[in-house]
Amino acid sequence: MTTNKKKPATPRREAFRCSGQQLDAIMRFAEERKLDHRTLQFVVAEYCKCQAKAA
Repeated sequence: MTTNKKKPATPRREAFRCSGQQLDAIMRFAEERKLDHRTLQFVVAEYCKCQAKAA
């Protein structure tokens, strides 16, 4: 398997274009619900669902 080492990995905050406070809230959400082993995309989707239900 060949990897492209010329392009550095994008930090999570830049990949999702969220603020530090938003990322912190999402990571706390993942820890509280034991979603640490899931992908960040899944956690963000669950976080958004939870926020929508609360509103």
